[in-house]
Amino acid sequence: MATAKAFGFWTFERLLERSTEFEKEHGRPIIAPFFPDEQGRRERASYNMSVGEEIYITPATPDDYKSKELLEARESRAIPPGQFALMHSEEEVWIPKDAIAFITLRSKSTKFRGLVNVSGFYVEPGYRGNLVFAVFNAGPATIHVSRGDKWFEIFFADLTGPADITGKKSTFKGVPTELITPLSDRFHSLPGLDQKIDETRDELDERVQKIERDHSILRWSQGLILGALIALGVRACSESGPENVAAPRADSEAAAPSPQAIAT
Repeated sequence: MATAKAFGFWTFERLLERSTEFEKEHGRPIIAPFFPDEQGRRERASYNMSVGEEIYITPATPDDYKSKELLEARESRAIPPGQFALMHSEEEVWIPKDAIAFITLRSKSTKFRGLVNVSGFYVEPGYRGNLVFAVFNAGPATIHVSRGDKWFEIFFADLTGPADITGKKSTFKGVPTELITPLSDRFHSLPGLDQKIDETRDELDERVQKIERDHSILRWSQGLILGALIALGVRACSESGPENVAAPRADSEAAAPSPQAIAT
C-alpha cells in the first residue's frame, strides 16, 4: 500500500531537497542565488533573503522630490518615520506548481524597530521573479536599510496537487514603476504633523495679533472722533450762549412799564 504524501510547511531540509530536484528538472534552484550555508540564511523552516539594488522611499517634505534609486553593495538609505518604502529581494524565486510560499519581514531586523509589511504575504504557484515589498515605518525613529540586509523571510508549503498556472505571467524584475505612482505624494508622519500644527498655530497667533492691533487702532480713532465732536459742541455752545441769554433781558426791559407811566 502506497504511503500517502505528507502536506504541510517545509523544513529547511525539505527546501534543500525540493530545490535540488527542481534544479535538475528546470536548470535552476527554487531560490536563486541560493546560499544555504551562508550565515544568517538558514532557519528551521524558512530561508532569509536580502534587500536588492532598487529602492523607492516616499518624500517626507513637499520639496523632497524622489524617484527610484539604485544602491551599490552595502549602500544604505533612510526611511523616515511615517514614510513608505518599496524594495525588492536580491534573489529571484521560482515557485513550483505544487507549492505556495509565504513571505514576511524578519522580526529582529525590522518589526521590533517599527517597520510594517503592507504588501502581500504569499507568493502564488508558478510565480517567477523578484519579491517586491511595500513597507511602512510606524516607529518613532528613522530606519536605515542597506543593500544586502537580510530583511525578508520566505516559507514554503505543499499543495494537494499541482496548480493550473496556464496563462499566469505574474512576475517582477526590480521595483515596478507602476507601484511607485500611488505613493509619489507626501505622507504626513507624526513629527511632520506636529510641525504642521506648530506652523498653523503660529499663523493663527499672527492673525489674532493683527486683529487686536486693528481693533486698537479702530478704538483709538473712534476716541479721537468722539473727542473732536465733543470739543466742537462745547465751542458752539460757548459762542452762542451769551447772545441767547441777553436777548430775553432786553425783551423783559422793553415789556416792563416805566415809573412815569405808573405815576400817571
